[in-house]
Amino acid sequence: MGKNKKVKDTSVEKPPELTVTPKQQKKIDEFIDVTRKKENITYWDEKITKYIYVPVDDGEVKVVHLKPEKTINKRILVFMPGWGVELSGFHDLYDALHDCVEIYYIESREKRSSKLDKKKASMSIEQMAKDTQEVLNYLELPGKDFVFVTPCWGATIVFIGLLNKTFEAPSIVVIDPMHKLWFNKFINTISPAIPVWLANLLIPPIKFFALLGMKEKAQKQRTSAFIDSCDIWKWKNAAHAVKDLELFGMLGDIEQEIIVFNATSDRIHNQEDYPKLAKELPKGRFFFMNTEESKRERLLSAVLRELAAVDGKTNIPPVLAEFEKKLDRSK
Repeated sequence: MGKNKKVKDTSVEKPPELTVTPKQQKKIDEFIDVTRKKENITYWDEKITKYIYVPVDDGEVKVVHLKPEKTINKRILVFMPGWGVELSGFHDLYDALHDCVEIYYIESREKRSSKLDKKKASMSIEQMAKDTQEVLNYLELPGKDFVFVTPCWGATIVFIGLLNKTFEAPSIVVIDPMHKLWFNKFINTISPAIPVWLANLLIPPIKFFALLGMKEKAQKQRTSAFIDSCDIWKWKNAAHAVKDLELFGMLGDIEQEIIVFNATSDRIHNQEDYPKLAKELPKGRFFFMNTEESKRERLLSAVLRELAAVDGKTNIPPVLAEFEKKLDRSK
């Protein structure tokens, strides 16, 4: 008989910043469960939802104002989603917030909803940061107590605005912040030469290969909706404008406290980046609440609700405080 072969251990031990105790995991699951889907909801009901188009340089961007009759807000909640994501992709968020939280939802200019002059409009990330401040000014929020929450590429926009002194908010929370654009660099390089009509023809095969091999249903649905929301000329110009952007090495100049949250990992979200980004921010704080991909948005909505229910002096709700991780900045 041959010798028994050793089975190679392919498991990777996570850093302490990306772990929770069994007791904490139970609390997280219960925290998410409170946001369970309700029945007979009219999503983005016009009775409590107002659509606003805010003038920005060479166009307008859309803002959605959700204001239920009774709210738990102690401060105003402002939310800006990541690259390309549309309102229809946030049903779980609406379930949790529609009957209790007032929220302003900002759609940045790369979204299909923006109305832009194709000949003049800049698609740079610097312009998007400037737009965001213009929206806050239009809504008369400067000087008021509000919390600005943004995931993924929205966080990248905020970081650029803070670095360039073109954006400010009293409290800022970023979720799964991106340090660079995740699009293929080769595609970004050649994209200016690809006409819009040809790019539109390429979307179906790109979608096919993007979904190939994905087993997690929620991630697959999110990716599919993301690709369907593509506005070619906006996306390719915006992507080309940031093809060389890398935030690592830049964030040390941001003096404001920034709260960094993470819960899951996927093809474009590398969990180990987030505590590193928080460490690079002089006043960065990192929170980790583990969950599965299918519950990512429910956890986001639960966090948003808690953030709205405390004022700026408290800033971190007690229910979230135990999930803060110590950051060793000596390394």
